Amino acid sequence: MNWYFDGWKRYAQFSGTASREAFWMFCLVNVLISMVFVVLEVFFQATWQMDALYSLLVFLPMLSLTVRRLHDTNRSAWWLLVVLVPAIGMVILLIILALPSDSNDQKFDYPQVGGVS
Repeated sequence: MNWYFDGWKRYAQFSGTASREAFWMFCLVNVLISMVFVVLEVFFQATWQMDALYSLLVFLPMLSLTVRRLHDTNRSAWWLLVVLVPAIGMVILLIILALPSDSNDQKFDYPQVGGVS
C-alpha cells in the first residue's frame, strides 16, 4: 500500500524514476477502486459522479508516475504521445511500461532537490 500513497505524495514530481512495482501496484489499486465504483453504480445507479471525480483526481498522480516510469526505462516523457497512434498506441505504451528498468546510462535519473545547500 506504500506504493499507492507514494504516488499521491509525489503527484507533481515529473523528474526521477519509478520502479515497475511502484507503477503497477498504483495501477492495481486504482483499478480495484474503480471496480468498487462500478459495482456501486450497478446496485445504486447514482455513483458514476464519484467515479468520474476519482478519475479526475487520480489523473495527475498517474501521469507523473507514468513519466517517471518511462524515465526508469530510459525513455523521455515524449513517449506518451505513442497513445495517439490509433489501435496499437496504448498497447505499445503498456509494453514499454512493463519493460525492466534500464540502469545503464540513466539520462533521466535527476538528483532529488533537497534542503541541503
